[in-house]
Amino acid sequence: MNLSETALTSAPRRETDGSAAFLVPYATGMILYVVFIMSASLLRSGMGKEKKDRVMEIMLMSVTPRQMLTGKILALGILGLLHAAIWAGTGYLILRLGGQTIDLAPALELPLSIVAWTLVFFLLGYAVYASLLAGLGALAGPNVAGSSSADFVVIWPLLIPLFFIAYLIEHPHGSVATGLSLFPLTAPIAMMMRLAAGGVPWWQPALAAGLMLVTAAFTVRAVARMFRAQILLSGQPFSIKRYYAMLLGRA
Repeated sequence: MNLSETALTSAPRRETDGSAAFLVPYATGMILYVVFIMSASLLRSGMGKEKKDRVMEIMLMSVTPRQMLTGKILALGILGLLHAAIWAGTGYLILRLGGQTIDLAPALELPLSIVAWTLVFFLLGYAVYASLLAGLGALAGPNVAGSSSADFVVIWPLLIPLFFIAYLIEHPHGSVATGLSLFPLTAPIAMMMRLAAGGVPWWQPALAAGLMLVTAAFTVRAVARMFRAQILLSGQPFSIKRYYAMLLGRA
């Protein structure tokens, strides 16, 4: 028998079942969590040192608290993206110079749209958590008793999708996964895990990005207000209750 094969699609399709389909969302969630923590911790540490050295009070004589916080978030965010681009470009260049290429299986390949959404959710998620940790550093300072537990209180929403990572990957379109991907504090990781799994309607990441944009604007404004109060409260001991009271404008 003479058999011939004809491909009905111009490119191989991603698999939605199997170990590879589980690996992609899992790796996406873990990598984003590590990047968020590493990038936002730099701003938290910098704010703590500036409070200890009394640099913050000097800076606030020239700029407003919102301008200072926005500038620091933009600068460290761009620096983090540049750092990642340098590492990725260096690795790619080394492979090309060595005559090697990376051939991924269809199940491991991500569309360009997911890469674009990754950039959007990274920037918005970084703006939210970096501003929250910046306020924590401005209030607690470096190496203050209780500040480590407060760090966990600030970043614990990012851990929720990781706690349910197996369930979210197996049921990416369920009510739990959809709710976590739309909630601004869990959306950066939950939505990207769902997008990596595939089949998410276009309006859901757009809605999640809009909600995160509003949340980022609120947190930057609230933390900027905290900088004014932290100067007056610089001699008081740190407490989580005082942090949330100042964040909500009740202190």
